[in-house]
This record gives sequence, structure tokens and C-alpha cells, in this order.
Amino acid sequence: MTRTTILIGLLLAAVVTSAIAADQPEAKPSALATATTNAPNEQVIAYYFHGTIRCVECLKIERRAREVIEQRFKTELASKRLVFKSVNYEQPENTHFLQDYKLPCPSLVLVRQKNGKDAKWKLMGDTWKLIEDSEKFVHYVEDEVNKSLLDEKAAPR
Repeated sequence: MTRTTILIGLLLAAVVTSAIAADQPEAKPSALATATTNAPNEQVIAYYFHGTIRCVECLKIERRAREVIEQRFKTELASKRLVFKSVNYEQPENTHFLQDYKLPCPSLVLVRQKNGKDAKWKLMGDTWKLIEDSEKFVHYVEDEVNKSLLDEKAAPR
């Protein structure tokens, strides 16, 4: 294959990924506020932060993280002790998250809240390293969510 063919293929993949991402539902500010209004005094929010244009790996990390949380934490989700939110940090109302959680790129962040305020948070940086190893990815996400729910080892804000 020539370089031109490879480049055209990569550009086509980026366009297709962008089209798919544009069709994804986004969390609206009112939805973010509503989700925490009826929340218990203490809860963990698993945020998946992303940009407007999303690569295959970004979509895969979000999908797998959501699957782990939905499959392994049904009781916590039902009681709103744990919430999963997908947030586009490029929308004007969400840009503050980039600094709030020191986001280097699309990222999974676990935030422990007490009385509606961030008490602790953890940037889940290893999701990028583990995305191709499904078993390790599942264990990593599950273990860190459990620690956050137990209020262990989350970085102080």
C-alpha cells in the first residue's frame, strides 16, 4: 500500500468516526443538574469526558466503562449512590471540567461527592493503557469504582 492510500483510509476513518460521534446523545446542563438534585448525601459520579470529535478508542473506553458500571453496580446505580455521565468538555458550559479535573485528553474520572460538593476525585489514566486487554480493563474500572464507593484512595481535590 502506498502512503497516499493509507492516508486516505485514515482520513475516511476519521470522517466516519466524527459522523458517528455527532449522532451520539450529549448530557445537557439541565440533565447534569437534575441527576444530582435527587441524589443521596454521598455519591460517586463516574464521568466520561470527551471532545466533539471522537476516535474509535475514545468511544471504546466510554462504552466499556459504561458496561462495567451498568453490569457490576446495578444496586448502586438504582439508588443513585453511583451515577455515570458522558460529558463533552468542548461545550462552553463544560470547559471548566478541563481544569477542575486536570484532563489531559478524553478521560474517565471518578468523583466522590458529599452534600453535592466534590470531596475527592480520581483521573483513571490507565484506561488508555488497558483498553485492549478487556479483563484488566474490567478489573481496573471495577476496583477503582469500589474504592471510590468505599471512600478509599481517591485523590483529594
